[in-house]
Amino acid sequence: MKRLSATLLLLAPAWAAAGPFDQPWAEIRGDGASTPDPKQGTAIVTRIDGESVARGRAVVAPGTRVVTVALPPNKGTSVGAQVSLEVQANACMRYVVGARADELAGGQWKPVVRRAESIGECLTRFKGGEAPR
Repeated sequence: MKRLSATLLLLAPAWAAAGPFDQPWAEIRGDGASTPDPKQGTAIVTRIDGESVARGRAVVAPGTRVVTVALPPNKGTSVGAQVSLEVQANACMRYVVGARADELAGGQWKPVVRRAESIGECLTRFKGGEAPR
């Protein structure tokens, strides 16, 4: 039993040093940039898989993620909504989430993945990253 405890103590610093960049990762962020298109709006990522996000962006392991975003206020309201969407996060990809006015829903905002782009550093470090879908 003492030998097992000693081994765990020796490995603890290595586990602590392991971070999100030791394996292929994905990044999800909100698009805070304004656009001249009135049908496009900003979105702030607030949570991913139920966990709070700092500064509107997060580094995550590849896989399906539930992303909660704060949307702009709709016409006639002063407070925006918190809405979730699923994002299939591929390895070595950055996803930028924004808002789009949904004409079928009376112009209400809905979250969308505005663009997906490769993360060059990840692709270089872990050959075989995936292309956007």
